[in-house]
Amino acid sequence: MRALLTILLLNFSFATTTSAIKNSGDLNIKSPLSPPYFFAGNFGELRPNHFHAGLDFRTQGKVGLPVFAVKDGYVSKIGVSPIGYGNVLYLNHSDGTTTVYGHLLKFQTSIQEFVKEKQYDKESFALTLNPSVNQFQFKKGDIIAWSGNTGSSGGPHLHFEIRNTKTEKAENPLFYPMGITDKSAPKLIALYVYPLDETSNIGKERTKKRLEAISVPGGYRLKNNAPLEVYGKIGFGVQAEDYFNGVGLKCGIYSAHLYCDKKEVFGFKMDQVAFEDTKYANSQGDLEEYMSASRRVERLYKQPGNKLDIYTIPNSSGVLNFNDGKSHDFELIVSDAFKNKATLHFKTKEKKSIAPVRPKPHLKEFAYDKSNSFETDKIKIEIPKGALYDNLYFNYSATPKIAGCYSELHKVGSKTILTHTPYTLSISCEELPSDLKNKALIVVVDPVKGRKSAIGGEYSHGWVTAKTTVMGTFAIAIDQTPPVIAPLLAKGKKSINISKLLQFHISDNLSGIKSYIGEIDGNWALFEYDEKMGLLTYTIDKTKLASGKSHKLRLEVKDNKNNMSEYKTTFNL
Repeated sequence: MRALLTILLLNFSFATTTSAIKNSGDLNIKSPLSPPYFFAGNFGELRPNHFHAGLDFRTQGKVGLPVFAVKDGYVSKIGVSPIGYGNVLYLNHSDGTTTVYGHLLKFQTSIQEFVKEKQYDKESFALTLNPSVNQFQFKKGDIIAWSGNTGSSGGPHLHFEIRNTKTEKAENPLFYPMGITDKSAPKLIALYVYPLDETSNIGKERTKKRLEAISVPGGYRLKNNAPLEVYGKIGFGVQAEDYFNGVGLKCGIYSAHLYCDKKEVFGFKMDQVAFEDTKYANSQGDLEEYMSASRRVERLYKQPGNKLDIYTIPNSSGVLNFNDGKSHDFELIVSDAFKNKATLHFKTKEKKSIAPVRPKPHLKEFAYDKSNSFETDKIKIEIPKGALYDNLYFNYSATPKIAGCYSELHKVGSKTILTHTPYTLSISCEELPSDLKNKALIVVVDPVKGRKSAIGGEYSHGWVTAKTTVMGTFAIAIDQTPPVIAPLLAKGKKSINISKLLQFHISDNLSGIKSYIGEIDGNWALFEYDEKMGLLTYTIDKTKLASGKSHKLRLEVKDNKNNMSEYKTTFNL
């Protein structure tokens, strides 16, 4: 007898995810910040190219709040960077966990002095240090740093993680009681329905459909409450948000479980995530929906190239085959880590559309489980095995070049596609003058506005080649313009008398800032770089500079095509 609903299985298997977090480590921890608690990011929520690996504690729009060690431990790693976590501390604990504190303004005094000494030794602002076990030890509740906005932070906050020290997997901090409570359920916004082959349909259509959900007593239902007419291979998705007691910014959900006729057919939960798997967020989420409409949508099925282990039904892809002629009852339960739930009920019935089978207007089909290539006399593409999450109907076209480009515009796939690992892109550049070859690079071009953003690349034997994970419209451009150094000295006054800070805004027109060097009186000086603001800052250090004297400053900035700018001045203390 034909099954009522066939669950299509992948050829590879997944182990059922269990919540190891709830049974490991010291659960008696302190919050890294003092209450009240408001959040701008949740563990496991979808981000472009990664899952968020911790909790983002909001800090009331300001920096400088004390950050506490959540339990006894020692500093195992210190990071300083203009991007990523910025100023970051890692504390190891005797229970086998590591806690991470990111985007810090500054470290506890002894750590700060140690870092500064190493920065001058290495003549580098950015560095990673691994102190000895006994060098920086703290008790639970000790101040270890102050909150900030460093690195790639989008605003003042504290990024906090708990990791398994041995495996380095990030664990959900909300399973560690630290005074955080949440009594509000997630908000369920929309159900997504995906036809997954050319013969599948939703109603009369063969394309993705978004169906709004509305709140009703006991849960949610679809705005149009009629049964969904579906046929063939179908996947579902959900747009939902969590607000932590209804306040703060919208955050991602912890879990979702889909039931058909009271049997679970797909589920996931964000207990932990390995950093080597974090880019699979591009597959778990509907990347096209995020890039085109800024909506975070969780797939309720697995693409075949997705190797995550967050799923609750072993061996199942979650792809459903509606081909039995019957109606079915569905229940979708979305939860947060505090077991608050939002439930959506909907029905389906099989109905095959008479619309034409969806065409495949593509040049070539790329298989997710093989290496793939495409080549003309103007472009070469090499995509390694494992770079795609699903089979790709690949398209390519070329249009005439525009001002500022040294090649045709090459449209490769769709700009809403990201690959899991980089692929190789080469573009022919026969028209490139020989004296500009070392300044050539590949750019992504907005075909409407003409804006260009650098991918990078190098010239060799008539081609410019780069590695990238994005698709879109590409061309060759030239960067022979040096970076711009704009001093912010004495707020525009002609006389330069400095008491606290030297600041400069640095920027580049295309290839991006590669490096900078600041010197005072011929000696290397510690200029801190905030990449997101393009700001270089030197804090006057009177242990190194004599007061009442004139000092010579030299600043050199290079871009990624080795164009260099230099700024010199004299200032008085």
